[in-house]
Amino acid sequence: MSPGLAVQQAMRAALLARPPLTTLLGGAHVFDEVPRGANPPYVLFAGLETRDWSVIDQKAHEHFISLEVVTSARSRALAQNICTEIELALDNASLTLTDHKLVNLRAIFSNTIKSISTNHFGAVLRFRAATEPL
Repeated sequence: MSPGLAVQQAMRAALLARPPLTTLLGGAHVFDEVPRGANPPYVLFAGLETRDWSVIDQKAHEHFISLEVVTSARSRALAQNICTEIELALDNASLTLTDHKLVNLRAIFSNTIKSISTNHFGAVLRFRAATEPL
């Protein structure tokens, strides 16, 4: 399994294991691809960028993972509360990966935004993960 996919799967499992987050989302609404007919609120894995981070004697990667929070709320409170729960679940978490070791996982960016077309609030979060092979 690619290290980036391993990180994403472990992040999703950690998010779904956080009851306050699934309560805010109204269920297990953390997606890689949004199912047809799914209604907000939900969290979407929106981007995954992987870079070589190797040193002379050790293969390693760094990953930049973007999460998008989608709501149907006209207030930023829900989006910000979801962001808080995501950060509590993932920032500096010790996740177990398939075929790789997580060196660290850090929240590096979040932005709450209002959609011009719908007037609903959402957010974007970005995390940086460093991995090494087992």
